[in-house]
Amino acid sequence: MSGVSTSVITDPALVAMFDCDPILVDVAPALSIVPGMTPNLILTSGPPLEWHEYTGGQRNAIIGGALYERLASSPAEAIAKLDAGEILVRGCHDYSCIGSLAGVTTASMPVLVLADQKTNRKAFCTLFEGAGTSRLNYGVYNEEVESNLQFLASVIGPALSELIHSLPEPIRVIPIMQRALHMGDELHSRNTAASLLFLREVMPALVSMEPVRAKELTSYFMTGEYFFLRISMAACKLLADQMSGTPGSGIVTAMAFSCKEFGIRVAGFGDRWFRGPLPKVETSGLFPGFTTDDIEVMGGESPITETCGLGALAQATAFPLQRYQGGSAADMVARNLEMYEIAVAEHPWFHIPFFDYRGTPAGISVQLVAQTKIAPLMDVGIAGKNGGQIGAGCFRAPLEPFLEAARLLEEAKL
Repeated sequence: MSGVSTSVITDPALVAMFDCDPILVDVAPALSIVPGMTPNLILTSGPPLEWHEYTGGQRNAIIGGALYERLASSPAEAIAKLDAGEILVRGCHDYSCIGSLAGVTTASMPVLVLADQKTNRKAFCTLFEGAGTSRLNYGVYNEEVESNLQFLASVIGPALSELIHSLPEPIRVIPIMQRALHMGDELHSRNTAASLLFLREVMPALVSMEPVRAKELTSYFMTGEYFFLRISMAACKLLADQMSGTPGSGIVTAMAFSCKEFGIRVAGFGDRWFRGPLPKVETSGLFPGFTTDDIEVMGGESPITETCGLGALAQATAFPLQRYQGGSAADMVARNLEMYEIAVAEHPWFHIPFFDYRGTPAGISVQLVAQTKIAPLMDVGIAGKNGGQIGAGCFRAPLEPFLEAARLLEEAKL
């Protein structure tokens, strides 16, 4: 795929991952395409919790999702129906979905559909809500947020589907991601190049669309630099799920958190979650007027990118992030080099020009985390206690879930 043979990779889980070739095949309402989705189901980020355990912005986002779907006419009614089990809450990962921040995915929301060309396995992610700081996935639901969600569902989703189906062949996303890394992205907190590369890929079909629809889509693409992040997340969900179920493997296949706890999945344990406390803020770049006291961790599954060698495992490709999420270029280099200590290989697809095109760290190993006591880093957006985005930063995962998984793998050998 990249011109680099994957024959140098011997770990069975990684071999399985590198056999995957994600393509963008559609945008469709979740109810019509996500297996198991129902009208009264709300998906959210992190290792699944009971409804009553969700707090703060993530709880508000779930209630907002119920109101958006007209499952309730007021927050009080939504809470009553959630309490009674008339409205269900489940984890995104269990439905092949991947959620940003609070991660709320509901039946009518349009989702990007990515598929592996060989197996036709699919993964799904909601669309980028736009550049505004008040978004449902940041724990805010009001008239502005509702209007924007309806616009995405009624205008942008169908237009994107039309655009994708008008292309002469499906878009393979790995080549875009490869090139974006060489242009200053790390495919998590920075997607500037990838979003523009995607726009270039679809431009011939875009200009051939009906003018009004083409204008609406173009405006949407230009509202922010994060459109491609959702494609990257879904692609990484596909790649990581390829590793799931590899016997005896300690390779991490998911890192995610809710408002309450952090969790990982490990290839050798399939869909099982290993849970621990919430991650800690390593660095932060907060918008003017905010301090660290304003930070609320309300969930997130975008660290699926780190499990595939991107994000904080490719920080040295994205030096402009130092002004966005704190730290310095030297810090980013040091953190990136540290991540090689807990990875079993170097990536054959993704390369870091600053390291003379060395492959990014590939395959976070719970055994190596246990040996070195180096916990993985994650580039993330930062939510505020009153909802909305208040900045970005780099989080450090807790050691506990990695240590537990490593211990169980060692016991299984005895």
